[in-house]
Amino acid sequence: MAKKHGHYCKVCGEYKSNESFSGKGHSAHICKKCAVLSPAERSREMTLARLMNLPYRLSAEQKAWLKGLQKDKCPEIAEAAQMVYAEHFPYAERNERKQQLHISEMTFVVQDELWDEYGDSFDAQIMFILDRKTRLISCTQAGASNTIELTAKEMRKLLNRIVNAYEVFCWEEDFSQEMPDVLGEEEDLADIEVSEDEEQPSWSVSVSYSNGEKQQMKGFDIPIRVNELALDLLQYFENDEDADDDEPYI
Repeated sequence: MAKKHGHYCKVCGEYKSNESFSGKGHSAHICKKCAVLSPAERSREMTLARLMNLPYRLSAEQKAWLKGLQKDKCPEIAEAAQMVYAEHFPYAERNERKQQLHISEMTFVVQDELWDEYGDSFDAQIMFILDRKTRLISCTQAGASNTIELTAKEMRKLLNRIVNAYEVFCWEEDFSQEMPDVLGEEEDLADIEVSEDEEQPSWSVSVSYSNGEKQQMKGFDIPIRVNELALDLLQYFENDEDADDDEPYI
């Protein structure tokens, strides 16, 4: 590896020419530009330089240091630390959100082709409504509605799966176009209206969480997670359909 020319400044974290250092600055590893900074400014610059030069793999000490800096009193340091932390741990914030969100009600509409487990496509015009309190799931398709009741444990596991596995709260960020997020007091979460001039969305979802947060999202294609959630919910109604189709053997 070729030797770097010049001298390293421990404050700004840059290699600079020997002329950029005074005699004392050379031995102290502080360039002339950084030497005129106040102690507080030097400390800030050293912290920022260290942040920008962190290795890809962090030790436990480095991770703890980085995590703590996200709440630093200096806005510049806190913002930089948050950016670096997000780069090193892109799913940390998402995983933290999962612990905070518990679905109370959800309306999920699909108006496009879905693909079954064999890769065959079929046209879907379906609306699902889930309610934690009543433990009911309703499915409306082709003008017919069906409702089933789950146990409290089954409903809890389903709603947790929608948050943790399907990550429905991230659909806006991942692959959707947001609908207006402010609902009138008399508006129902299930009422997702599309104007005549607007292209019909392939899917739309409206979620109400126990902490009072609400989301409304829609998209114009069918990503894998949307497709899989629709199939997952349809499975709850397959037994009823199979029972209707069963005929006694003669």
